[in-house]
Amino acid sequence: MPSQKNVEYLDKTKERLKTGKAFYFTDFTGLSVQSLEKLRREIKKSKGNYLVLKNTLGYLTMKDLGYDDTTITKLFKGPTGIAIAFDDPIILAKILTNHENLKIKGSFIEGKFFATEKVIEFSRIPSKDVLYNQLVWSLNMLGNFVNVLESILRNLINTIEAMKNKEAK
Repeated sequence: MPSQKNVEYLDKTKERLKTGKAFYFTDFTGLSVQSLEKLRREIKKSKGNYLVLKNTLGYLTMKDLGYDDTTITKLFKGPTGIAIAFDDPIILAKILTNHENLKIKGSFIEGKFFATEKVIEFSRIPSKDVLYNQLVWSLNMLGNFVNVLESILRNLINTIEAMKNKEAK
């Protein structure tokens, strides 16, 4: 029979995980307490959270949320921390890959599992804000191109009308 403390902790953890868009499973062996606290502060600034869980409680929580049993069994070996992204999962991937002693075991992003290599690839993608700015810039350039074409056509029409008016006189 699980203790009341564990049941409450499990429920609280489950609520946090339900609201997350992405979960990154890490092995924090080799990280000093100061480094771990710095990591937590960085994650919190990026609208995330970092939990250090007992493997059994983490496994039960993820299983209750409907995640694949064989995948989560592999993730909960050794010391395990879960970084939760509540906003942009790419920003959190960047933060985690910047900490050299932190080992990423894998991640679930919007319910789909990704191995360590994919998380490293994701960390190289620009954030949503940067991508939105690039899109707006591209659309602006496209609008400028349309304006240039429009002015060329307008000049052509004006030239044709001028020639037509000259012939009519």
